[in-house]
Amino acid sequence: MSMDREYNTALCKGQGMLPETLRLLQVWEPGMSSLQLAERVRSQGLIPKATAQRVSDIVNRAFVPRYLGKDGQPAGWLRHLVQKGVGVDRLNQIFLIYTAREHLILYDFIREIYWPRYSAGAQFLFRDESVHFIKSAQASGRIKTIWTDGNNVRIGRYILSALCDFKMLGEPHGDRRQILPFSVSPSTLIFLAHELHFGGVSDAQIPAHTDWELFGLTASDVLNELRRLSGQGRFIVQVGDIIRISWSCKTMEECLDVVAQ
Repeated sequence: MSMDREYNTALCKGQGMLPETLRLLQVWEPGMSSLQLAERVRSQGLIPKATAQRVSDIVNRAFVPRYLGKDGQPAGWLRHLVQKGVGVDRLNQIFLIYTAREHLILYDFIREIYWPRYSAGAQFLFRDESVHFIKSAQASGRIKTIWTDGNNVRIGRYILSALCDFKMLGEPHGDRRQILPFSVSPSTLIFLAHELHFGGVSDAQIPAHTDWELFGLTASDVLNELRRLSGQGRFIVQVGDIIRISWSCKTMEECLDVVAQ
């Protein structure tokens, strides 16, 4: 992940936002402006009890930056899966990819704190761990502005709340949350491998891409998982002096049809 981006507080406006994202994908159409999308959400009452300002925040500060980059490609792909009947339980890990990419503070917390704690057999993540992570980021220059202690606690809470949304942590109990069993699904493996491939990442570099660390996977883990899925009409992985992958899907849309099965 590029380190030329600073951490910011934008995660506070959405966290995981899984049910809201699903509703927006059901009504979003290619070419629709954020203003048109927000108006449709409000007029149809798709987010009950949400104020006009809250709807605007969800659309403009969460949905748009996460899913409408790259000419709306992520939203288009996810809309395709939704129209194929894929539910939020199978989409949540894909939502995680785009949410973490947009919110670098979440991306790095998952890689640097969550998975090392998970791998060490820890049962809980504590609120102080997220606050300490933020303070360390300030000390290392990943946060350029000065955040107050109150902001550190609040943003740390939102980080843990987002991980709860993505089924990585349980609900809060005092100052701690239970670390839940979590593993990457075959659908997510297939989607991300193809998304990286069609995004121009070479076969040899795909297993080493840092996005896999969101799921606690090393390059070796990824290669083993892809080889396990190899030969099932999706791709063939060949390992020699360099890694080569033969892709049966020639477009991302073909991949989405495989994911939706």
